[in-house]
Amino acid sequence: MKKSLAAAVMTLIVPLVLAGCAPKSNNQSQSKSSSSSSTQTTAQSDSQSSSATTANQTTGPRALKVQYQAASFTTTLDHEYYEEHLYKYVPGSVDRNKTYTWDSKNVSTQTKVHVDKKAIATFKDEDDHENEHETFYRIKLGNAAQKYWVNDDVLQNDHENDYDD
Repeated sequence: MKKSLAAAVMTLIVPLVLAGCAPKSNNQSQSKSSSSSSTQTTAQSDSQSSSATTANQTTGPRALKVQYQAASFTTTLDHEYYEEHLYKYVPGSVDRNKTYTWDSKNVSTQTKVHVDKKAIATFKDEDDHENEHETFYRIKLGNAAQKYWVNDDVLQNDHENDYDD
């Protein structure tokens, strides 16, 4: 019985070992190369989709403090909105912030912008060492779900209670 068991095990193991040591057939190498090319294609499409949103990681000066306030109004974009960036977080509130450009947003000066939050970031001016305030608003473009932080220069309405920049 031991002899027949050993023979059965050997007949199963030896072909497996030999198959692992044998040179790969042309068919197997083609499937590996096609899977690597599909991986490369996936990586290319990932890089293309991220460039379509044109998001970049930026670092800038840290804010001394950021004060958040509730806000609720709808406005339009200023005629020079494209000169400013969109941010994932209030600039200066995090070490690395994701920035976006307006290229892929399909907006114009007529686009309705919903504002739901206001932030006043305080920075130390490097020239005269005085505190400077920047006002940012969290906006939603049209009916899109994504929210962005923008500088107050992006919005059409001037708000009387803001600090001067």
